[in-house]
Parts: sequence; C-alpha cells; structure tokens
Amino acid sequence: MKRAAALVLAVVLALVLVLVVRAATVRSRQPVVAPLASSELGAIDADAIAAKLATIVKRKTVSASLDSPAPGSELDALRDDLVAAFPKVEAVLGRELIGEHSLLYTWKGTDESQKPILLCAHMDVVPVEAGTESAWTHPAFDGVVEGGFVWGRGTLDDKGSLVAILSAVDALLAEGFQPSRTVYLAFGHDEEISGRRGAG
Repeated sequence: MKRAAALVLAVVLALVLVLVVRAATVRSRQPVVAPLASSELGAIDADAIAAKLATIVKRKTVSASLDSPAPGSELDALRDDLVAAFPKVEAVLGRELIGEHSLLYTWKGTDESQKPILLCAHMDVVPVEAGTESAWTHPAFDGVVEGGFVWGRGTLDDKGSLVAILSAVDALLAEGFQPSRTVYLAFGHDEEISGRRGAG
C-alpha cells in the first residue's frame, strides 16, 4: 500500500514539475501583423465611430446575476441603435435573434468550400460597484467623448469590440468587398452571466 501511494505521489510530483517547466518556458505565439499605412485605411471617421460607441454605452445593459439579467428594453434599444448606426450591415447581412436578444449576422462568402470564421463581442456589462460612483471621471452611462476617449461602462468590455467589428464590416461593405469565406458576427446579450441564452 505504501509503495502504491509513493508511486502515485511521484507521478503527481512529476506532472506538477512538467507543468511548471512548460509554463515557464513556452512563449506566446502571437502573429506579427504589420500595421496598415494611413493611405491604406481609407476614410475612417474616428469621431463618428466614437459617437456610435458613446450612444450604445448609454444603454444600461447591466447583467447583475442570473436572476437579474440585462433588461430586455435596454437590449432592444441597443439593437435599434446598431441598426441606425450601421444600416449597410443591416441591409446586406442577414440578422437573427438568438435567445431573445443576442444577434447573429451572416455575411455569405463566395466560396462555400472554405470554413467560416466567427467574430464575437457582447452587449451586456457588469454593474458599477456600489459606492464607487463618485470615483468615475464621468458617470458610467453618460457616454462622454472627451480627450480622445469614450468614457463609460462597457467601452472596453465589450461594446468597443462590438462597434469596431461593425465599423470594419460597414467600411468593407461600402467598398463593395465580398469575403471568400462566410463571416459570422455573433453579439451576445448575457456573456457576463454565463452566456447560456446567447452564446450557449
């Protein structure tokens, strides 16, 4: 019995050692992508994109818990904001509602033999911690644009990604671009509380 316990302990220690060595020696393999020159970016209106983000930051899509998900009325209003801000996306890509409020857009590719890709973001945000409201430079849901920043809850997690994806697709549509592979845009409404109804 002692011999079996010692063997199990030795295997566990060896496994821990392998994990520690791998964690210390394996480096991230991020692709190196050269930034586009400003002449390649086309006409990007940063102020207009910031204004679109500021508009959706004002939506109080707060997912506090499984029992207190983001209000449907706020999610519906945010969806209406997106439709108004990105009419080309709405007109060209088919949109489906998933789990009542999540959005799935399908940008059909020209080559069905290629595997599709998925670009994701989420529309819900976490609550502002009670008692910290006065520590905010600007109120969390005012969507203030100042000093080169959009201020508010969700600008980084994850409404900024949402607006960036839609802005990029909108710009490509304006240029007449058609992807060779199908591109899905998936925007969840309950990521902060597990994603069961949206991503699930």
